[in-house]
Amino acid sequence: MCQFCHQHGEGKKWYHNAANYAEDLLNDLERRRYIQEFVYDVATDKARELEETFQRALKVPRWLREIGYRFYEQKYRRDHFGQVIPKEDLHEVYRNAGAIVRLPCVCRKSSTGAREARYCIGLTLDPEKLLEIKEAFLETFRFGPHVDPFERLTAEQAMALTEDFEKEGLIHTIWTFKTPFIGAVCNCDRADCLAMKAYQYQFRLFFRGEYVARVDEQRCIGCRRCAQACQFGALGYSAHRRTAFVDPLRCYGCGICRAHCEQEAISLQERAAHPRAASLW
Repeated sequence: MCQFCHQHGEGKKWYHNAANYAEDLLNDLERRRYIQEFVYDVATDKARELEETFQRALKVPRWLREIGYRFYEQKYRRDHFGQVIPKEDLHEVYRNAGAIVRLPCVCRKSSTGAREARYCIGLTLDPEKLLEIKEAFLETFRFGPHVDPFERLTAEQAMALTEDFEKEGLIHTIWTFKTPFIGAVCNCDRADCLAMKAYQYQFRLFFRGEYVARVDEQRCIGCRRCAQACQFGALGYSAHRRTAFVDPLRCYGCGICRAHCEQEAISLQERAAHPRAASLW
C-alpha cells in the first residue's frame, strides 16, 4: 500500500477510510481557507507559472533538481496530494462522501480558460454549507445564467459520469485538501491537467494506483487501442507475439486501458502482489 494507506488508512486503502471524508474536518478554518485560496490561485495563472518554474528547473543539474522536487513533494503531501484510482474503488468512495457535487475544473480553467469544463467531482464539499468556497468558484469562473455550477449527484450518477469519462480516456485521481481530508475526484489527461503536466517533468503530485494492469494474451488480438488510450505510455505491442503487453514500471494502475479493449483482455492485479511493481509508488 502507498504511504497514505499506512498513515491514514486504518488497515485499509486510505481513500476507503470514512473518517477522511468527515464534515468535522471542514470545521478547521485553516483547511477551509486553504480550499478557498486554492480555487482562486490554481484557476488563474497557475499553468503558466508551473511551466515557467519547470523550464527553469531543467537548467539546473539533475541531482539538484531532484533534491528540490523531493522537498516540495513532501510539502504537497501535507497540503494537496492525490492518487490514481480505478473505477471499482470509486464505488465505496462515493458512498463515503457526505455530499457529491459536480464542479468546474480549476486546472482546465488555468490551462485553457475554459469556464464550464466540469470534470471534477467534489466530495463532502457542500457549497450551500461552505459559502466562502462557493463564492470563490462563482467569482473565479463567472458562470453564464443557464449553467448549474454545483450540480448535486447521487453515488449512482457519479459512477455513470465516471464511466463516461473513462470512454474519453480520462484517468481518475483522488485528492486531499490538507491531508487527510479527501475533497475531490478529478478526471485528468496530459493535455490540460496541472498534476499531469507536473508528472511529465518527473515532479510527483500523486501516488500510483494500488493496482497494475495485465494482458491476457489468449484474448488480445493486437488492435493496440489500449496503447493509444494509456496516459502513461505503459502499454506496448509485441510484433512477435502480436499482442499488447504492460510495462509494470510505467503502469499507474488506472485501468483506463480496459475501457478501450473490446476483447476484455485487460484486468488489474494488486500492486503489492507484483514482483517488479510492488515497491513503486
